[in-house]
Amino acid sequence: MRCNFYLRDPNPKKKGRTAIYISVTYRGERCILYPGESIDKDNWDNKKFKPKPIAGNNALIGRLNRFEQLVRDTHDDLQKSIRGIVPAKMLQKSVLEKIFPIATETIVAKPILITDFFQSLIDDSKSGVRRSNDDLNLNPNSIKPYQSALNHFVKFQEGHRCEYCLKDINQKLVKAFTDYLNGKLAVNTSAKYLTVFKLLISYANEKKLIDFQQASEVKVIVRREKSDSIYLNEREIEEMMAIKEFSTPLYEIVRDFFVICCCTGLRFQDVSILRLAHINDGFLEIDPGKNLRIIRSVTKVIVPVLPMFKEILSKYPDGFPKCPPNQVFNRYIKEIAEKVPSLQKEFLKKITRAHKVEIETYLKFQKVSAHTARRSFCTNMYLKGVPIITIMAMSGHKTQENFMKYIKADNRKHAEILDKLIKEEEAKRKAENEKKSDTNKQETINPTSEQ
Repeated sequence: MRCNFYLRDPNPKKKGRTAIYISVTYRGERCILYPGESIDKDNWDNKKFKPKPIAGNNALIGRLNRFEQLVRDTHDDLQKSIRGIVPAKMLQKSVLEKIFPIATETIVAKPILITDFFQSLIDDSKSGVRRSNDDLNLNPNSIKPYQSALNHFVKFQEGHRCEYCLKDINQKLVKAFTDYLNGKLAVNTSAKYLTVFKLLISYANEKKLIDFQQASEVKVIVRREKSDSIYLNEREIEEMMAIKEFSTPLYEIVRDFFVICCCTGLRFQDVSILRLAHINDGFLEIDPGKNLRIIRSVTKVIVPVLPMFKEILSKYPDGFPKCPPNQVFNRYIKEIAEKVPSLQKEFLKKITRAHKVEIETYLKFQKVSAHTARRSFCTNMYLKGVPIITIMAMSGHKTQENFMKYIKADNRKHAEILDKLIKEEEAKRKAENEKKSDTNKQETINPTSEQ
């Protein structure tokens, strides 16, 4: 059994007191109980999910501990009597009877607010209570959109001047939230938060906090569009590599790590922990899950060390320098990319926002980021004619559908690939015909002894 205390209104921007509730989970059951306590948000420890151990909180901590013990004792007593899994509603009712022995039947448990359960989803995902389908801890990067989705739902509620509960989830509410997101955000950004909301409904159903029929009748439609993102071709990467003058050594380090990503397809979080020990016999071998200390269902990545990567390796015989944080890296790589002449050309980006298709114009260097390097590796390998399954083995993509999102070759490039294949086939056929013709001539000049 897990008993965790949470704040009814965890929003740190809203100061003041808020109620405390306990979330009780055990063997597929979950119930919410309010011990009748509240606390000032400044006195709450958001990481340990309990009041801060300060003098003014001692009595409150004692009462919460006693309430948790009451819940556990009540569960044990019920389990002995029914000899099976205790239904959440039975535990909830029994605890209330012990707290309010008079007129218990008139007391109705407070409905669970969607915002409260949203916070529970975030907390459970961070703490490891909720895991992936492979029973692994979730990657912190995959949890980041949860908080943004919660913030948008809070603003959505403010516009409707109400607080929605889990029991209020229906198709009408989903459509209203979808329209709110699509009316303010780009299609793909909206899709990201709708996917989180869909996950929240599924998690509430899993915890038996909403009826299965209620969850099955709700359809969250997630629509995406192909994004216009840039990649750097081999000539542009070579131009960036040719830059010799930097205002500080850190700029050169950022450039080198970016080019390494272009040569290997590594994610930023992978290359940021790169060590010389990962280089063996001309190959880069790295296990993202192990090295990041983040459990990820990703197999070991093995990539050959390309010439440009070898050039960078020679600069750091004692080991790679420390890589700056992602935010700093992205800011610096844009400034470096601005020095590349071929990245000064215009780039048109089509995006659907607020139900309107917009065409935005940028200079190409303005859209360069750490992830551009990974996209560049996949696209350049694809244009070289490397089999897709081989590139996926090096990039770590699990599905071809996700991999193809990284291929940013335009129709001209695809036409050039086809033209190259046709010319290679024609050259091969011509060589075979010439070889056959030479053989026939040789046989005419030198007939066999039998002839």
